[in-house]
Amino acid sequence: MITKFTPQQQELIASYQRKWRAISLSTERIDRKRLLAVLEDVYSLYPEGPMPEVIFFESPYGAFSAELIVATANFNGLTDDEIINEVASLQTLRGEGQVRTDLWFDLHMYLSPIGLNPPINQELWEVLTKNLVDEVGMTIHEQLWKILWNWLTERLWSELKDTPDAYYRFYNNFIDRDSEWASYAGLFDFCINELSYQHDQEEWNVYQAVCSECGWWFLPSPRHYIICDRPTKLLLDDQGKLHADEEPAIQFADGFGVYARHGEIYSICFP
Repeated sequence: MITKFTPQQQELIASYQRKWRAISLSTERIDRKRLLAVLEDVYSLYPEGPMPEVIFFESPYGAFSAELIVATANFNGLTDDEIINEVASLQTLRGEGQVRTDLWFDLHMYLSPIGLNPPINQELWEVLTKNLVDEVGMTIHEQLWKILWNWLTERLWSELKDTPDAYYRFYNNFIDRDSEWASYAGLFDFCINELSYQHDQEEWNVYQAVCSECGWWFLPSPRHYIICDRPTKLLLDDQGKLHADEEPAIQFADGFGVYARHGEIYSICFP
């Protein structure tokens, strides 16, 4: 078991971090034609039923808003049980995708300290996840996800407060908070190339292609592939935290944005 990284491995960790941080925090517009070809590859790995419909949004706020409408638009006149069944059938934003799940399961089983005969100890695993997951951009993503989650659940409660069972069914089953599709790309990349992590090459090829082409906000399900475009503006301080003095630190094309100083969010701009 490896108990200490060599200086060369430490330099490589920093290199992989820079590579995937540049990808995950890019403000370049998504090339939809290229992305559609990648999504066909995603579907080809798990071809159950028809190809999911691909829906593009200008921001994650746009996607959450659309799903709120879908979830509550046709409830007038329905009984409590009918509303509960309707909410239970809405799985558009649930789950993080089978490709990432399979890769993550294998990684945990054969590489993490809780796996079988792991090649590294707990301390080194924490170094990898901090540098190749958290520092790549997960912290920023989690901040946005929390904002949107709180907004969505508040709005949903106002719509479904008379049918609390339906609300809790939605809350527990409709949106999976842990849907950071691209958050582990750097970790996988390092472990595959530097620690000989045994993996499915086709799954890895598809996963890194999705991460490169659409980044963090790819939300797959059997019925829909939800794609949210990258931000038009992303400003960070020297520590890589969201920061701007008199303008949004992150903003999307539809006007959704967040004001922050040194990572502390103090105002939110909804379209």
